[in-house]
Amino acid sequence: MLFDHPVLDMHVHPPFLSAYTAEGLSYAMQVNPGALETTMRLNEPQPFLDHFRTNGVDHIVLLAEEAPLVSGMVKSEDVVRFAAGTEGLHAFVSINPWIDLDPVARLEQLRSMGPVAGAKFLPSYQHFWPHEERLFPLYARLEELRLPVTFHTGLSRFRGTRLKFAQPLLLDDIASAFPELPILLAHAGRGVWYDEAALLATLHANVYLELSGLPPRNLPQYFPRWPELVDKMVFGTDFPGVPSIKGNIETLVEVIGVEAARKVLWENGARLLRIAQS
Repeated sequence: MLFDHPVLDMHVHPPFLSAYTAEGLSYAMQVNPGALETTMRLNEPQPFLDHFRTNGVDHIVLLAEEAPLVSGMVKSEDVVRFAAGTEGLHAFVSINPWIDLDPVARLEQLRSMGPVAGAKFLPSYQHFWPHEERLFPLYARLEELRLPVTFHTGLSRFRGTRLKFAQPLLLDDIASAFPELPILLAHAGRGVWYDEAALLATLHANVYLELSGLPPRNLPQYFPRWPELVDKMVFGTDFPGVPSIKGNIETLVEVIGVEAARKVLWENGARLLRIAQS
C-alpha cells in the first residue's frame, strides 16, 4: 500500500486475450508493450490481482465488454466467474441491448452466477442510444440493486465506433429519471466533451467522472475547476492501455495533492461499490 488507504482502479480489462479484436490488442501493445507478454497472460485471478498490488492498487473493477462489432466479446459470464471468490476483484457485467433482448432477465441470470458489482455500457461500440426508454426497466433494476453503471463516453480509436452515441449529455435523461443510480462517465468525455461531462457531474448528485484513459498530468487542463469536482471523480487506468499503473497514481497525487487524491483514488469509488472503509 503506497498510502494510508487502499487504491481502487475502476477500469480494468481482464486478461482474456482471445476475447479482444486484433486491433484492440495492437493498441494495447503500443501503449504498454510488455502487458501482453506478462500481465495479460496471468489467467488466474490471484496472480492478476497481485500484479496490481505490486503497483499500488488494492481493488480493481473488471469490465466485461460484449461489443463484437468493435472491440471484442469479453463475456460477462467469464468476468463474473473470474472475479468470484477473490477479495479485491469486482465484476461489472456488459449488457448489449442488441444481443440481450430481455436485459433485466440477463442481469438476473448473471447475478445468479456470482457477485455482480455493477454494469458497463458501451453505446458507441454497441450502437445504441443510451437514453432509449426500452432500457429504462434495466436501469430501474440496477437502481433498485444499488449497482453503479459505467458508460463509455468520448473518443475511441477503434474502427466501427459511432461517436454520436458517446455524448455525456445523452445520459442526462437517465440521471434525472433514476436519481439513486450511480452513473460513471468512463473517460469523462475524452477529447471532445470534458465541459459537458463536468456539467453533468455538477448538476446531478449521481453522476461521476471516471478518469480512465486520461493522463493525470493533464487533469487541470481538462477540468480547470477540478478542486470543485474531486468529490465526483474516481480513478481508473484503462489497463492494459496505460504505460504505468504506479506512474499514473504517483502523478495524480503530484498534480492534485494527497487529500484530494485520497478521494479520487479510494473514497469516492469505495463508497459507490460499498466497500468497507476504515
